[in-house]
Amino acid sequence: GTSFTFLPIYEIAIQSMKADGISGEEAYGKMLGTSMLCAVLEILFSLLPGKYIRKIFPPVVSAVSVSLIGIALTGTGMKYWGGGVVCAEMGWKEHAQVRDSVGFGMPVSNVPSSVCSGSAQVALPYGSTEYIGLGFSVLVFLVVIELFGSTFMKNCNVILALLFGYFVAGVSNYEGLPYVDTSKIESAPVVDFLWTQWFGIGFYGP
Repeated sequence: GTSFTFLPIYEIAIQSMKADGISGEEAYGKMLGTSMLCAVLEILFSLLPGKYIRKIFPPVVSAVSVSLIGIALTGTGMKYWGGGVVCAEMGWKEHAQVRDSVGFGMPVSNVPSSVCSGSAQVALPYGSTEYIGLGFSVLVFLVVIELFGSTFMKNCNVILALLFGYFVAGVSNYEGLPYVDTSKIESAPVVDFLWTQWFGIGFYGP
């Protein structure tokens, strides 16, 4: 199945096209069209017998590739686990040396705060036990699926674990404040067309 390992390539390519004067919407459409064309190659690979696939991608190659992807994503995963990427990267502002040398003993201003405010009305510092607990519930459910789940559940274990964590956040609160903002869901129509924007399909050949 597909994964999100293509996102860094998307980011670099879209930034390059925007530097050439192409709008973000048009650049995204070009990347969609390029991905559609490249998907044909994956389809052709899927039709090959297994022995040929193993010759093209021997276990040592696929294992190293998957391991490197996992290692690269570990840092990002830990940032989200603690409350969010932005507040994780802004934690340096709270360091004593930063306060003394840059902030003159005061918190550094004009940059985002290390307080994570992306959970509805809850705003807690990065690494708070509440955020760690919510992330841990996702990890525990993921392990349970791997140990006791069916083949189908194991194939979609990540989305099931994330949905479980979202459910836990939805039924939980912090001192009466909700982790999940349901205002948009409550104000949404019963039936609606999900597509809100069209992207012209193109091709990007660097």
